[in-house]
Amino acid sequence: MNKPLVITVAILSLWTYGGNLHAQQSARANKQVKIPSSGKSEWVYPGKDGKLIYKTTPAGDRIMDFSHAGYMGGGVALPAVPVKYTVKPSGSNDDTEAIQAAINAVSAMPLQNGFRGAVLLLPGKFTCSGTLTMAANGVVLRGSGSDKGGTTIFMTGGRHVAFAIGMGRSNQLPGESAVPEASPLFGTASTTISDAYVPSGAVSFTVAAIKGFRVGDIIEIQRPVTEAWIRLMGMDNLVRDGKPQTWIGKSRTLIMQRKITAITGNKLYVDVPLADSYDAKYLTPPGTRVLKVKPAVRVTQSGVEDLRVQCPPLESSYGNAPYSGIRVAGNDCWVKNVFFEETMNTTVFAGNRITMQQVVIKHTYPNLGASKPADFSFEGSQNLVDRCESTGGNTYFVWTSSLIAGPNVVLNSTFRGYGSRLQPHQRWATALLVDNCTLLEGGIDFLNRGVAGSGHGWTMGWGVAWNNIAKTYIIQNPPGAVNWAIGNIGERLQTARLFDTGPVLADGNYDSHGIPVAPQSLYLAQLAERLGVQALKNIGYASNSQSVFHNKHIQLLPPLRKETDPVLGEDLALHRPVSASNIRGTTKSFLGERALDGDPKTYWATNDNVTSATLELDMENPVEINAVALSEVKELGQRIQEYKVEGQVDSDWKLLAQGTSIGEHKMDRFPKTTVWKVKVTLLKANAFIALKKVGLYLEKAPK
Repeated sequence: MNKPLVITVAILSLWTYGGNLHAQQSARANKQVKIPSSGKSEWVYPGKDGKLIYKTTPAGDRIMDFSHAGYMGGGVALPAVPVKYTVKPSGSNDDTEAIQAAINAVSAMPLQNGFRGAVLLLPGKFTCSGTLTMAANGVVLRGSGSDKGGTTIFMTGGRHVAFAIGMGRSNQLPGESAVPEASPLFGTASTTISDAYVPSGAVSFTVAAIKGFRVGDIIEIQRPVTEAWIRLMGMDNLVRDGKPQTWIGKSRTLIMQRKITAITGNKLYVDVPLADSYDAKYLTPPGTRVLKVKPAVRVTQSGVEDLRVQCPPLESSYGNAPYSGIRVAGNDCWVKNVFFEETMNTTVFAGNRITMQQVVIKHTYPNLGASKPADFSFEGSQNLVDRCESTGGNTYFVWTSSLIAGPNVVLNSTFRGYGSRLQPHQRWATALLVDNCTLLEGGIDFLNRGVAGSGHGWTMGWGVAWNNIAKTYIIQNPPGAVNWAIGNIGERLQTARLFDTGPVLADGNYDSHGIPVAPQSLYLAQLAERLGVQALKNIGYASNSQSVFHNKHIQLLPPLRKETDPVLGEDLALHRPVSASNIRGTTKSFLGERALDGDPKTYWATNDNVTSATLELDMENPVEINAVALSEVKELGQRIQEYKVEGQVDSDWKLLAQGTSIGEHKMDRFPKTTVWKVKVTLLKANAFIALKKVGLYLEKAPK
């Protein structure tokens, strides 16, 4: 018999969620988090002189200095760029051309101290059917406020992103030829790291040859993906549905760009600590290369600020959603005080040293389907999400893309919504700090996603969750790396890698769980230590104290409705993300979700003449079940003539139940099984399929 894969670890916390009491009765009454007095971390803490003291692993790894994340490398105030052009709403069906013409006019102006100027959009509604693009340095698009009395960009037309800073992957300016992400300076400097081990968080390393390197050079440190490293990480045995899955191709590399600040003998010192370790045993051949490079040409010193973006509320999967928010493919850029309403996959950090400050994202409907979009997507390095908010169900609030090296930081932000989480997503990113964030209905995960997706595997190394409040945490240590959870409030979970029965993976480094630690914010403490307290004021923080973190006192969302069968118990399928192979027509009335909403008046239906279909439920965590209930629509009569129900166990499908008819109500029992997903396959019907209910249960044995 399979054992549950999720193990609740007892914690000392004052936290309550959805009626599950972990606090005093008063906390249940007002549904707020109570924060205990501060504890102390063994990994980072202030010494007697106020300076931070860091503990290292036996190999010398440490929590890195994350303060280099953000605009201009952190601690620099976002600029107030003078207005050079003003645009008022036209009242026409499309303002895209008029706004873009203003942006282009400012883009043609000369640079003055790194800036050309701002385009100011006056209060009112601007209708836009296309992307507004800033393709030159030093150009800002500014509205007259993000509230409803300010500036609103109303998105219409075909599928597009509202704003783009930069011109695609190479980010070339108009008239220039494409430039790769970084160009080696051939004939000058290329070498390899000669240290047997370079710890994560280090600021220096030894190379085999120093010839050609100079202080001030930009270098690429290229960490190869080798067969030995893949085996160490346990990523050489990924199989899904009987098919091998590839975690990371062996031709790929994890690349970090750094600037040389000093050279002593054959030792190079760099400006930003290393966001990964380098162990020669697992990285040879070919070894870790160090190249002097010419960075790609990117748009710089551009931003979008003080406006609202709105599109119609769509009940849709993110793959079909027509509108996204902003893609920033520049360096040293910003997005400030922007409200995105109903956009999907809203923001993308495709460049470096970007700050998104006071960005708010709101979804009226939860994302449909088992695949989730991302509200804040890290695809670059040294980026900062600060005092941002996101509200929506069935989404990733924050994720990281493949082979992304930090530091990246999520600071003082609030994320609301059931079935949503903050989770590095795929194929090894490093050095993400989640600092003083609140996710009362969601989770923070640094984990092994196994064969999820197409083999996402280990998602994060050297990540830190610091003084957060969340419903749950899954923090795991990859082989050869560490993840930390320090001073957090919420429920600790353990699990096997996703879709596997076992083994249950060991915890990462939990420290002072249930009791927040000092300093209040790790990022702000590191920033003040590196640049002084003025750096905090530059980015809008009067101090590094609990008083500036107002998101610690928010209310829980109303709980999701539960449904309990008097015999079978709670319906575990209710509100689960689901993917349906066919939906009747274009209306949302017959979505697959309609079979899981508990409403007897709604149902999932296929198009005419479609007499076979599948409905796949994502349980999101391993769940024990031993019964399934199916119901057709009574008014349409019995149509289904053959069906089967399967559960995903150990990354493959196991038959749970099957039959030749369903009718108004059909219930099948089977041995208790722990599943990650459940698939209902309707193999044969005499007319289009209409299924009113899919219920999953763990029926308890009679006492």
